[in-house]
Amino acid sequence: MRPAPYTLVNQKGVKLRMISRAVFDVEVVRDFDNRAELLGDCGGSPLPKFNVIIPNGKAVLRKGTSKVRVSLNNNDASECIDNVISVGVKTAQTLGLINKRRYNLLFDPVSRSISFFAKPVSRTTISTRIGSTVVENPDGETTVTHITDNEIFVSAIGIVALGIIKNQLLLKRGLVTKRVQLRAGREIFVEPFIQVTPNTAKKFGLFEGNTPVEFNQISSVLRIHPGK
Repeated sequence: MRPAPYTLVNQKGVKLRMISRAVFDVEVVRDFDNRAELLGDCGGSPLPKFNVIIPNGKAVLRKGTSKVRVSLNNNDASECIDNVISVGVKTAQTLGLINKRRYNLLFDPVSRSISFFAKPVSRTTISTRIGSTVVENPDGETTVTHITDNEIFVSAIGIVALGIIKNQLLLKRGLVTKRVQLRAGREIFVEPFIQVTPNTAKKFGLFEGNTPVEFNQISSVLRIHPGK
């Protein structure tokens, strides 16, 4: 379900324009020159999408007081799980955008501008599994992965939902911490979930079922039951 747009209102209460919001990951591409590409209508993405279709053409990318004019191409999307906006190296440098980092995007259809706001922390509620053997079974094809006490398995969609971008993570719940290695799922048609070994589950007081978690892209901390 796409997020509802919000309306800018002046001091007299007059509606000015509709702004559409979404969450995207940035990809910096070397051979892009004053152009950008959107991949934002993936059927399997857990991230909020724009509630409008952005047509191809000239657009302005903004972050803070910086702006870049680009030729924007809105790519077709189907069997994918991430919202991605690709920009060139010079555009990224001008706007201060970081490769693989997550941003809130605002699209203004009147000025055809997209504004970027850093979103380093992602929160979600995810299914937790416990066991040393991970079984993924999409469309009847079974994939088996074995994990150790120093590893955590996160399904492909779980990685997108949390915005995980590194392999070395600090697992944390309250004062309990542990450094773990990420084992990333590859099956995109599997529900978002994390899985830890029984020893790790005991250390962190985890049980099977839905668990609130958050990930910080700057600190690489994966926090369990983060609170409000």
